[in-house]
Amino acid sequence: MTYRAVGSSTGMQEFVGPNNNYDPVAHFGSGDIPMSASRFQELIDHNRTMLHVPVAIGAIAVFHSVPEGDLLGDPLELNACLLARIYSGDIASWNHADIVAINPNLANVNKPIKVAHRVEGSSSTSGFTSYLSQKCPEKWTLGGASTFCAQG
Repeated sequence: MTYRAVGSSTGMQEFVGPNNNYDPVAHFGSGDIPMSASRFQELIDHNRTMLHVPVAIGAIAVFHSVPEGDLLGDPLELNACLLARIYSGDIASWNHADIVAINPNLANVNKPIKVAHRVEGSSSTSGFTSYLSQKCPEKWTLGGASTFCAQG
């Protein structure tokens, strides 16, 4: 049996095997998102079966690099719409007026926000982009994990 430590979306694609004549690259996998209906149908269409057993729940966290001294003892507050605007590139500085509106201690913190994310599809990217799409669709227009990651 074969297992590779890749993101869930990549793992699902390798398990289904559309790029390998539907011969799986991996024989089992684990992730925080279920197999999509279309990928499951691909398996059926190519005379393959799969047992899907939900066994784990994962958490997604957003990390930041604002120095504790700049926060003056307060936690950093970011809602879904601010995260959507940060990850889409609309907000690029910690002292942006909309961030300062709920984090007044950042008014004088003129430091750039540097966004990092996975470039391959993963269950955490899928969960995060789904969250942004559901909570702030007017600000998050970059789609799900496969679209967002494809854009770099």
